[in-house]
Amino acid sequence: MQGCRPLSQEEVLLVLNRFAGRYAVRNKCLFVLGVLAGFRITEMLSLRVKDVVAHKRIRGFLRVARRNMKGKKQSRVVFLASEARLAIFDQVKALEWPGQDVYLFRAQGETNKPISYTQARRVLLMAFDECGITDQVGTHSLRKTFANDLFDSLLEQVANGEHVDPFMEVSAGLGHCDPKSTTHYLSFRDGSRRTAIQSMGARLSGEY
Repeated sequence: MQGCRPLSQEEVLLVLNRFAGRYAVRNKCLFVLGVLAGFRITEMLSLRVKDVVAHKRIRGFLRVARRNMKGKKQSRVVFLASEARLAIFDQVKALEWPGQDVYLFRAQGETNKPISYTQARRVLLMAFDECGITDQVGTHSLRKTFANDLFDSLLEQVANGEHVDPFMEVSAGLGHCDPKSTTHYLSFRDGSRRTAIQSMGARLSGEY
């Protein structure tokens, strides 16, 4: 979503501890997967238990089928951090280890269907609002948070002498066919530019 910004680490922790109520586990799982796997909300809502569980164990990789991806051009596989696997485990446990075809983010009621995008959006925006996070945020902030945090981690690897291309790795991590799309996810990385502009302005401070 154009205009949305990524969340800072402090904001992520604030939101993480905000979920409460009957569906706290489900809503927290949706948030954690968003910031640690980088899938779109609609892609995560397509997940079924069989996509995340194999032989009563949480999978180490998460795959969203091509038919459920934006553009339906190709599927995407993402490694799951232990924290993401724990969030999934808690959600599957909350569902009482249901059948393989049950949706991971199942809606209330007897019919096996996921919560709607509108409901997921409402849950996330409410959590943001309760934390006082209201400026330039939306559901896509989760995916942008994933992209920016991944970029920072990859830059650390470069600093340690590893031969990786952070930009291309983030592009692959987001599942972008066109790397140009990745620039929109890193568009808020403008701290150095702002600092330089402030310094330029300081040179004129005596004139105003």
